[in-house]
Amino acid sequence: MASRGRAVLRLDHWHIEPSSICSLRCPRCPRAEVPDGSLNQQLDLEFFKQRLGADVVRGMRKVTFCGNDGDPIYCRDLADICVWMKTLNPEISITIVTNGSHRPQHWWQYLARVLDYRDEVHFSLDGWDQISNEKYRVNSDWHSIQQGIQAFRDINKDTYLVWAAIAFGFNQFSLEHMQRQAIDAGFDLFQLTKSTKFGSKYPEVYGTEDILEPTRPGLTARSHRFERELHALTRRARPGSMLKPVFMQRAKDLAKQQLYSGICLIGNKGVYLNSKGEFYPCCWTANRYPHNQNWHQLAQSRFNLRQRTFTEIMQDDFWSTEFLRFDSLECRTKCTPDRLKDTEHTTEW
Repeated sequence: MASRGRAVLRLDHWHIEPSSICSLRCPRCPRAEVPDGSLNQQLDLEFFKQRLGADVVRGMRKVTFCGNDGDPIYCRDLADICVWMKTLNPEISITIVTNGSHRPQHWWQYLARVLDYRDEVHFSLDGWDQISNEKYRVNSDWHSIQQGIQAFRDINKDTYLVWAAIAFGFNQFSLEHMQRQAIDAGFDLFQLTKSTKFGSKYPEVYGTEDILEPTRPGLTARSHRFERELHALTRRARPGSMLKPVFMQRAKDLAKQQLYSGICLIGNKGVYLNSKGEFYPCCWTANRYPHNQNWHQLAQSRFNLRQRTFTEIMQDDFWSTEFLRFDSLECRTKCTPDRLKDTEHTTEW
């Protein structure tokens, strides 16, 4: 897999979509923008045991359960998958990114007993009550979200909780209020994402009068990759901080070798496994937009864990040939060589 030095995929951080099921209808999610091909599928515990395998899990430092299409909490076996991973690899750091809706309290109580101080749960909340949150998180259930947060926190005080908000036109003047709510609910961090999915960036898609786009200066991303502001709400150390110097050193090594800046060569974004068992170098290449068609064909035919072993996938000559051109739209826009100098690009998920 090597070429021009030591250009290799980093496999110590995995981004896994255990479920493409979601109860929400967020207007700028791929489920809404590319409805054709959206499948409600999930990976069960047996898939992880038989197709991913114990050796791969033992080599992980971090796994992020999120998804391009779905919400991980709607995976039936999610908590049991976490138990299995922690049994094999007690030092692993698990992050779960969820909207938090529609799960009963007892489910959150079970998850709270599984996770520990190495782990994070991100609740994607863009409002401060049912009406505001549902302006983007359509069909979310604020009451069940709040009950879930409380049920989790009542049992588990150690896992790091993140209130993850996207800046929109409807919440741009309420962000400080949302931070105060986060403090009251026991969150450790308020994460504000500045998105690219607005009319000023893509007028041909979202129009020139985009009501979702914030008008306050500095609340939209400057490039073709999202940007984030992190506001610590407690003094607790964030899990996974020991990986940031590792990612930064990898970026410096790539720069010295004049290799490409792909985050798949750094590890902060994580190699991606979707709910169909398809393997990608990152989640951006897996998005179901037409410009990723070549990636989709590769994942369906050559990089599908339901059809080939992971060893066979990694030994495919693609990784030492075509892959290293980094010529896809996602590579050319999100991982340009000058991004190696950007600390956020090289260290933040």
